[in-house]
Amino acid sequence: MRLRTTVPALAAAAIVALAGAPSAQAATAPAAPAAAPAAASAPAFAGHTYVLTLDNGAVLRNSYSADGTTLDWTALEGPMAGHSGREALSVRAVGEGLYFVNWVEASGMTVSHVMDLGRGTVSVYWTYATPDGGRAGELHTATLERVSS
Repeated sequence: MRLRTTVPALAAAAIVALAGAPSAQAATAPAAPAAAPAAASAPAFAGHTYVLTLDNGAVLRNSYSADGTTLDWTALEGPMAGHSGREALSVRAVGEGLYFVNWVEASGMTVSHVMDLGRGTVSVYWTYATPDGGRAGELHTATLERVSS
């Protein structure tokens, strides 16, 4: 057998095995119309303001828009104290009260949060340009305190 024909055949067999063999009824029944996608609900942090205290001493005030698509942030303490910004967010719920949140700042800095609203914690990863033209990344933890609704 040639590799070109073996790999697709193996992939198809794996898909059938994982999905289960279709029943005769399913094979002959007309397909049901696809359900309309459910409207995405706003994340639980939407419309609230939080103070994040990071393990490196930075303290940030993060205010999220009512629909959870925009973040207004201000650095209260640490090396970025006094800086602020407005960011467009990409958000994905990954569990009960658990969200993956990501944005790219105008500076090119990327920020990713895994927010655990139940535990009041955030895992933070950010990357930024270095003076030599490379990029650096840092992993941090933070506490999350809701300060307004």
